[in-house]
Amino acid sequence: MLTQLTIRNFGLIDEISIDLINGLNILTGETGAGKSILIDALRSVLGERLDTSSIRNPQNPCVIEAVFDIADKKLRELDLIKEFLNDDDHTIIIQRSYSASGTGKIKINGLSVTVGQLKNLGNHLIDFHGPHDHQMLLSEEQHLVMLDQLANFKNTKEEYTKIFTTFEQTRRDLSNLNSMAQTRQRDLDLLSHQVKELESLPLSDEKYNELIQEETKLNNAEKLHEHIQNLLGLLDDEESGANVLLRKSFSPLKSLTQIDEKSSHLLDQLSNIQDQTNELISQLNDYAAGLNFDGQTAQSIHDQCDAYADIKRKYGPTLEDAQNFYTEAKEKLDLIKNFEHNDQKLRDTLKSQEKELTQIAQKITKSRQKAAEDLKTTIESELKELGILHVKFEVRFEKIPFNANGHDKIVFYISPNAGEDLKPLAQIVSSGEAARLMLALKKALIKVDPIPVLIFDEIDAQIGGRLGTITGKKLKELSGCRQVILITHLPQIASFADRHFKVSKSVKAGRATTDVLLLEGKVRVEEIAQMMSGTNTTKIALSHAQDMLAQAK
Repeated sequence: MLTQLTIRNFGLIDEISIDLINGLNILTGETGAGKSILIDALRSVLGERLDTSSIRNPQNPCVIEAVFDIADKKLRELDLIKEFLNDDDHTIIIQRSYSASGTGKIKINGLSVTVGQLKNLGNHLIDFHGPHDHQMLLSEEQHLVMLDQLANFKNTKEEYTKIFTTFEQTRRDLSNLNSMAQTRQRDLDLLSHQVKELESLPLSDEKYNELIQEETKLNNAEKLHEHIQNLLGLLDDEESGANVLLRKSFSPLKSLTQIDEKSSHLLDQLSNIQDQTNELISQLNDYAAGLNFDGQTAQSIHDQCDAYADIKRKYGPTLEDAQNFYTEAKEKLDLIKNFEHNDQKLRDTLKSQEKELTQIAQKITKSRQKAAEDLKTTIESELKELGILHVKFEVRFEKIPFNANGHDKIVFYISPNAGEDLKPLAQIVSSGEAARLMLALKKALIKVDPIPVLIFDEIDAQIGGRLGTITGKKLKELSGCRQVILITHLPQIASFADRHFKVSKSVKAGRATTDVLLLEGKVRVEEIAQMMSGTNTTKIALSHAQDMLAQAK
């Protein structure tokens, strides 16, 4: 649940901090006091757009902080929440700040996050319902989403998704094959040429680099010969080469060892040096011999390098890209060469997958139909209690081609008045009816909807005082399983609050400012009375307010 909301320098708010409880939290106040600013702040702290126009004083940063106690163990085990919690910690602190210069910071339990991460987290913490949020009731796609929350699919939906993914791939493969069949001969010639060209050389960086080294040697053979001859002259010249000098060194060293036997190991070292020098001379001669390219070999090296350059230009830029192109081209070529066989094979596979999908989709439909009956019973019962006495509600099914959700199109139909035919929800529901229908749906979905906080912004739109008490009772029931935060203008609803706040606007230092005050005892009675009779409360209004609070309690 949301335990605390702190707002600084946002909208008409200098700074406020509100402590909320796990129950029905209600905000009331005079029109224009800025109650919706609190909802806007909550939307912002959970990822909605926050821009410089929301900053009250451009000299200071705008800061919004929301503290949540994550009591639900399943919610704590979600990866996007678990990463911010310790084993024994249930608290999530979200802080969002924004400066007039355009820089913003978002932190969750002290860790910096992106707006995307914040939105994902927020979607699991608070469910907003305001005048614009009723639009989801008019979306047929949302009808399916809401119904599926109630349906008992077990593992059926996962099984369907897995098969549907392979079914879609088979359809794409068949479509691609048929497209290729229309230009079969042209594609056959082109792909055959491409595959042959790519098979003419090993598409290996190692082989390519070896060839480049050979070409470099070939292009610099004259310089390499010159360097080697200089080296051989220094090492193997018959008069002054290092090898001659080494041979001459043996005589004085032997004389040394005859006098001092301890120096005999030096003779071994000189012998090793002579052997290494001779080995170096031998390797240099071999290297020189290898530089003698015949014309045919030289031309072959140049031709292969040119061929690699063509392949990289056509299919690259890298040899890995060329290898990937070859793999795809080879697969397409094999498909075209064996068109009839592959076409029939894909059609047989598709038919088998479609049969399997149909069986699983029928199970999904049955689960939805059962959930639809339960939803009809709940919605009609709740709406009758909320004053729509002759309501009829129905979930209608239409079979459509397979998609990611099955083969059902779901539309909610309703008739709010006696004697009228049921029509699609979008065609018939007024804003007042939409608010009550949303409340009824929340009651129906409460057992399966894990979001802990529900926020209703003016759910009492077009609801008169006669229905206020019933609506307040429903909200109170809802707050038994979820934390509810509500803006209302009706005293009948406000009287059910577990915690009641008054939002007011005043002028401080020449500027309008919004304040939030927790109402208790006599002050709360006065607020309820003022909601009924205006600022000049009478004894009758105060008495009526006391009675209303007593009845709600």
